[in-house]
Amino acid sequence: MILDRKTRLLTGATAAGVLLLTGCTSTAENDNGDGGLQTITEGQLTVCSESNYPPFEFEQDGEMVGLDMDLAAEIAKDNDLEVHHVALTFETMVSGAALDTRQCDIVTSALTMTDERRSVMDFSEPYFDNQLGLVVKDGSDIGSVQDALDSDARVGVMQQTTGDAKAKELGLNSVQFEDVLMFQDLESGGVDAVLDDLVPIAQHSEDYPDFVVVEEVQADDQFGVGVRKGDTAMLDAVNATIERVKEDGTLEEITETWVPVAHQ
Repeated sequence: MILDRKTRLLTGATAAGVLLLTGCTSTAENDNGDGGLQTITEGQLTVCSESNYPPFEFEQDGEMVGLDMDLAAEIAKDNDLEVHHVALTFETMVSGAALDTRQCDIVTSALTMTDERRSVMDFSEPYFDNQLGLVVKDGSDIGSVQDALDSDARVGVMQQTTGDAKAKELGLNSVQFEDVLMFQDLESGGVDAVLDDLVPIAQHSEDYPDFVVVEEVQADDQFGVGVRKGDTAMLDAVNATIERVKEDGTLEEITETWVPVAHQ
């Protein structure tokens, strides 16, 4: 069966979306039953993420929505807290600085759990499996990673992401971006290809219907929620919610909402 362009992109996202179903105030202690969970603002779970990485987090009608935002809401609900969102650059979050300076209680922004990041923050149990894709404009001479290497093509990547690291590992001529503007650059011809997570690629295909995934790139890539190093109470609370939403089907429902092809 020959798939149309958008279907090809979304089908690639299917592999990426495999669920693992098996200004700060003073610290305030919340009554969550064991007296151990502390948040930077009483009654709130302050969640840091990017502001534009659909379908995991993005602004819609003045609110932050997405898969990660729904997961954060479940964590907050389980601990009788209200979600307060703070948008930060990806670099600030993965450096651990946002957690260390108490700008947020948790970081949830499609974070791949790497050894380097584990040195500056603790991670929850994984909640999402991810893959990468090399995307080009329809009609491009680039049909694979090898083609990109052979032609020394300019490949857009988001800095300090799995795509960035994989591009370096493969020896690609990578061009770093702070955010998803790399897709706009691909459309305008500023870069020849983009290496990124398959799920966001599928999302962006709605805005750029001439994008085509020419190769899926394997990555040992699982997403987790980041918490302040040594904050075992918060880590336990996050893990308890992740375990619950896996067992009761909530995580599957959330994923189907934001990645509709994940279970087709």
